Amino acid sequence: MRGASSTPCEVSATRFVSLSFGNRLTLVAAAAVAVAVVCPGLVVYYEIENFVSGQIDAQLQTQARQVEVKPPQWSPLAVTLDTLPGQPSPPYLQFVAGNGQHQLLSGPPLPVTREDVRVAQGKAPATIRTVWVHGQHLRILTERVYREGPGLAVQIPSTEQETLDKILVFLRLLLVVVAACGIAVALLMGRLVAQAALVPVQRLRAAIERVARTGDMSQRVPADGSDELSRLAAHFNRMLAALDRSLRSQRQLVADASHELRTPLTSLRTNVEVLKRSPNLGETERARLLQDVLAQVEQLTRLVQDLIDLARGEAAPMAQEEVRIDEVVAAVVERAARNWPNLRFRTDLGESVIVGDEGRLERAISNLLDNAGKWSPPGGVVEVTVSDHELTVRDHGPGIDPADLPHVFDRFWRAPAARGMPGSGLGLAIVRQVVEAHDASVEAELPPDGGTRMRIRFPHA
Repeated sequence: MRGASSTPCEVSATRFVSLSFGNRLTLVAAAAVAVAVVCPGLVVYYEIENFVSGQIDAQLQTQARQVEVKPPQWSPLAVTLDTLPGQPSPPYLQFVAGNGQHQLLSGPPLPVTREDVRVAQGKAPATIRTVWVHGQHLRILTERVYREGPGLAVQIPSTEQETLDKILVFLRLLLVVVAACGIAVALLMGRLVAQAALVPVQRLRAAIERVARTGDMSQRVPADGSDELSRLAAHFNRMLAALDRSLRSQRQLVADASHELRTPLTSLRTNVEVLKRSPNLGETERARLLQDVLAQVEQLTRLVQDLIDLARGEAAPMAQEEVRIDEVVAAVVERAARNWPNLRFRTDLGESVIVGDEGRLERAISNLLDNAGKWSPPGGVVEVTVSDHELTVRDHGPGIDPADLPHVFDRFWRAPAARGMPGSGLGLAIVRQVVEAHDASVEAELPPDGGTRMRIRFPHA
């Protein structure tokens, strides 16, 4: 089966696209100059042709009005030429009768057509045409001058058509020369302009090639100025900075995750090896080791789940819907009260509507309550408040060291006092990720009377 053949336009377009940007810019500039030169030249050419032809036609019509036929008999023709003062006389004349006969008054014979006979009969208007007669290019007017009998028309030629032809040939040559010179200059100037304009693009290309070759995201492109290419370079630098931050964050996440996974995996392997090497362990010791194994597996499960949630939160698109944040908090508090039966949760929930993803908001609020529950003393109170697009969670635990406040929401960061407690160090990092995805802000505060207050400020819907 034969494939569809490409049209010449498609082939030309493919070849044009395959050219470099500089060559395309040069060709476009040359084409623009060619159009700017040729189009006005063509207009001038046709205007001059029409103007001179009109002058010739007006002169022929003036000469035709000078012709007077006497007497009104056709045979023999008695024609006199009445020349007006100041008007040139026709070089030669020829008369055409309505019956097809014609008589030359002076000069070489002129061709007679059926249309000329119709003009003599009064069945057609006067005509003007150009013909070649004995090597001369003539413009001939045929106009009716006598209405009696079969009618009579006069044919008056003008030799100025040759002068017009010479003028038009010169104009065509001049137009071709000017267009060729203009295109040549446009090609040269277009090449120079393209080279100057593509300097920032070449710098940008070199930076991209260096980044692709070395993987070094610290490369930057000079972005001086406020033109489009400078703004493009500035956007590229911002993209590189974001990629650099993302790459550093990814490497840090891998390093931190490896560190966090190493401890429970080592402990788990040790306990399993002890169980394998000691088949005669007592029931109490075996039960203790199995309990440690289950705890370590659960710790690993929580850590892996938190890592999955953290990665999924960065990649997954966020739903955009109206959410009653007070209702979401009420549902999360109800679950937290079951998970932390030795605590009391005091709520003050005012109606507040935001736009966001209800599932991800629920996870973030749950992490905040779990963090408060972990640090609250037995029998303590956790205060949860929603008011005017703001959520606060307050515990009455030991609080946070002021030096640790900047790191509270970092991945895998845990205060020295929390390193012996269960947890992956990712709960508050997930909170910050969800909050920032909603264009909100979260911060940890130290109330004067102790404890910790976590505050989230949501934008108005």
